[in-house]
Amino acid sequence: MAQAKNHSRRHFMEGLAAGVGALAVAGQGKAGDMLEPSKNKAVYQLNKSDAAYILDILHSAATVLQHFNNDADIVIDCFGPGIWLLVKTEKNHHHYEKFIMEQVQSLSMYGVVFNACEQTMKTVKIDKASLIPEAKPVFSGAVDLIILQQKGYAYISW
Repeated sequence: MAQAKNHSRRHFMEGLAAGVGALAVAGQGKAGDMLEPSKNKAVYQLNKSDAAYILDILHSAATVLQHFNNDADIVIDCFGPGIWLLVKTEKNHHHYEKFIMEQVQSLSMYGVVFNACEQTMKTVKIDKASLIPEAKPVFSGAVDLIILQQKGYAYISW
């Protein structure tokens, strides 16, 4: 299990490093260029608190960014037990590894949006102040999935 976990981490980091390199090349446009919405759009459903499941989704998002040279709008909708990914450590009984939280921070720096379902937050009694800075509250994860698909986002369920 530890070997598989290390392989997954190494694979994720290699993909992320390659993506960062591609971003550096892609970001060499003229200063002042306006960013346009990407034609490559994906929304991930993250509704479990299992660390391996979360790493798979984060790795997939990094792979999509790499493949499209960061020309991808990616949203990760966290609801149900998946909400815990977006809860600060002191309020979070799942205590995810530092590595997972570093991946969230890194992906966020490359424009990946992490949506937190307010309906789940109410159910498990989490307020907005308990969320990590990368989290963006939305009314409902399920409603958000519908709206984003209507806007052309590819729905990715794990």
